[in-house]
This record gives sequence, C-alpha cells and structure tokens, in this order.
Amino acid sequence: MLNDLLLEIYELFPSFTPIQFILTLMVAFLGGLIRGYTGFAGALLLLPGFVLIMGPLPALNVVVISGMIGQLLILPNAIKNAQKKIVSLYGLGIFIGVYVGLYFLFKREIPDITFFMGIFIIVATIILIAGWKYKGKINSLTSVSFGSGIGFFAGFFGVPTGPLTGLFFLSQNESIKIIQANIQCTVILTVAAFFSYFYFINGYEQDYLFLGLLMSLPLAVGLKTGQLLFKILPEKIFRPVTYSCLIILGATLSFNAYE
Repeated sequence: MLNDLLLEIYELFPSFTPIQFILTLMVAFLGGLIRGYTGFAGALLLLPGFVLIMGPLPALNVVVISGMIGQLLILPNAIKNAQKKIVSLYGLGIFIGVYVGLYFLFKREIPDITFFMGIFIIVATIILIAGWKYKGKINSLTSVSFGSGIGFFAGFFGVPTGPLTGLFFLSQNESIKIIQANIQCTVILTVAAFFSYFYFINGYEQDYLFLGLLMSLPLAVGLKTGQLLFKILPEKIFRPVTYSCLIILGATLSFNAYE
C-alpha cells in the first residue's frame, strides 16, 4: 500500500527522476533542521538545494509554499510574544519591497536569476559569519524602512532574507523570547508576501504548488529536530558546518548558472 501511495505521488511530477525526488526530500529536511536550530537561516539552504534540482523559479515556488506551511507550526506562539506594532510596520515594508523586487526579478533571464541567487547566498552567509548587527534605533520609521530594503533585496535576488531580518531584531534590548518571536513573525510575513505575488500576479504552477505542500512535511520534521538539537549540540560545532555548506552551495549556483 505504501509503495502504491508513493508511486501515485511520484506520478504527479513526471519530470522528476526518483533520485531528484529523494534529494528534494533530503533538502527540505535539512533546511528545516537549520531553521529549527538557528531560527531563521533555513531558506538559505533550501533555495540553492532546490535550484540545483529543479531550476530557480520552480525552486522559489516550492520554498515559499513549504516554508509558509512549516512556519505556521510555530506562528501562534510567536504572535503571542511578538511586539505587534514593530512587526506590523516591518511587515508593511516587507510587502512593498518584495513586490518591487519581484517585479524586476521576473524581467531577468533564468541564468542571471541563478547567478545572483548564488551571490546573495554567499554575501548573506559572510555577514552571518562576521556577526554584524544593526546598531541603530528601532522605531516606526526604521522598521518600515529596513523592512522595505530587506524586502526589495529578497524579491530582487529571489531569496527570502530571514538572516538579515534576524540581524535587525537581534540588536533589540529585549528578552530572547521576544526577539525570536519578532523574527519568526516577520519571516512568515516575508513568505506571505512572496506567495501573494506569485498567486495573484505571476501565477502558480499546480505541480510545484503541490510539491511545496508535500515538502512541508519533511521540513516540519527537520524543524522539530533542529529545535531538539539546539538543546544538546553546541553552536561552535553546528554553525561552521552550516556556513561552509551555504558558501559551497552559493558558489555552485553562481559557477553553474551559465552552463
């Protein structure tokens, strides 16, 4: 019975080989694992992994759907602890920036999209390694402005920018519970901005919409596993491995973009 079910699911994706499908499941799990451990960096692994398997635009579709479903698991608690005004203003900026950025993204050729995705992933990883944090004030103006800027980069490069959002909120003089809640809420708002643009303006291909829903399952398992690892595995071991993988994947995307 299980084999029949897997066969039915697989037949929904006629362009996928069995190896591609298995690799997609593995990437979804690892992306969830990183997001569960760090709180915000999963898409940086999900996107390049999916791009290498299926190409940039289908990959972005799958990342948006699977990421949104996976993030909903932790959203209720995040809403409870988040600073509503700051998150709402930041989210407004995100929507504006993402829509403008995606407008320019879809005017570029596929190889250019892949190349810039790789470059952005490398740059974002270097920023994370350097430990840079926003050190200015966080108020209504800076929240909208920073959200718009991050949203534009997210849309223009086609990469959800949870890590950069994290660097903005990590400068707050608040408890870690509130900071994490702020980050989690803004991440789901970023994904929602991508989804709404794809759905209402660009359109979703049914195959990849279903694939995104399916990949939310291994992503959710990875998310829970990452949260458990956070309690037992030191960051000094986990983070260097993650950063190395991200740089390698980003470089691979850029070097292979025009082949």
